Amino acid sequence: MPSVPKTLHTRSGSQPCVQLASSFRIGVRLSACTLAALLSPCVLAAQAQSETVGRIEGDAIAVKGAVGVEVENGRSITLLASGSQVTVKSGQARVTLAEGGEIGICGPAHLSLLKSGNSVTVALDYGRVRAKLDRAVPLTVYTPLIVATPVAIGDAPRDATVGFEASGTMCVLASRGAVRLEQQLTGQVLLVPQAGEVALAEGQLDSLRETSGSCQCEVQLARAAPPGSKPTEISVPVSADLAKAVKPPEKTARPDPKEEMKPPVIEEPIYKVLMPALTFSAASPNPPPDPSPQVILLVRRVRVRPVTVYRGHVKAPPPPPPPPVLAATITPTPPPPAAPPPPAPPKPQLGLVARMKDFFRKLW
Repeated sequence: MPSVPKTLHTRSGSQPCVQLASSFRIGVRLSACTLAALLSPCVLAAQAQSETVGRIEGDAIAVKGAVGVEVENGRSITLLASGSQVTVKSGQARVTLAEGGEIGICGPAHLSLLKSGNSVTVALDYGRVRAKLDRAVPLTVYTPLIVATPVAIGDAPRDATVGFEASGTMCVLASRGAVRLEQQLTGQVLLVPQAGEVALAEGQLDSLRETSGSCQCEVQLARAAPPGSKPTEISVPVSADLAKAVKPPEKTARPDPKEEMKPPVIEEPIYKVLMPALTFSAASPNPPPDPSPQVILLVRRVRVRPVTVYRGHVKAPPPPPPPPVLAATITPTPPPPAAPPPPAPPKPQLGLVARMKDFFRKLW
């Protein structure tokens, strides 16, 4: 009969079990390992249930690591635990967080949800998510190279959209509040202001460029009723006896129209602030100084009203009468007759001396 080895390692879960040479001790040790293997899923399930992230609903979704599934008003609601993986094959999905707020998912998308205390982390492999959160709910979106964190402005809520494609292209839209972007390898930090929309390629902040309208995720799913809500009441027709007992309401006198007239709305002045644009440099760790009040211009918009106000109607002048049309034809005027030529001037009569000179001139 072969001898029994002193130690034998058998894998049960993730811890080896040591068997001694004695058969009795071997059986006891195997029973303990089996019991530990059976109890470990229960312990993990209890831990997962204690860290419930929220509830997800959608049309074409697949969830790995869910706590359970509930049906409310004909819709399936899946409870998500910390570490659950969500795949949206097509269409849209909505995650209602247990701490308040929601995350919209536009497919195709794949992500993981983690929770530590009140902080929620979204590990986005691909797809597009839109987070609508209150100020008290910390949330961070991780992509392979960029970490996006919505930042609240004062006590206002946050609304941010983050999209990541398999090619490495990423888009960020800060609808309400700002979004802080950090490069995991270089440590560069960039702040996207409110109402800003940017896109970057291959996870490099140097390739950032401004876009408009390309990073959208509008979830149009009908909301399921929250747990413990009041059931829908169905009205019942009133019986004839009860209808006779109820008296119709008395008609009240119509108020005077003059009393219903409201005072005119007083126009408040409109102010406009002109100041230099806010700048940010990624090379400088400290924020830039605030602009000087001397370069800030406050402009009040007013409407000038004339001192004299004329009331009435201005009528257009009547059109001028058309010119009269002459029925008779106008005969042309004949040209005046030509003037006769002037008479030749009479020749002067020669004297006696002149005649004699003329006579002798003719002889020679």
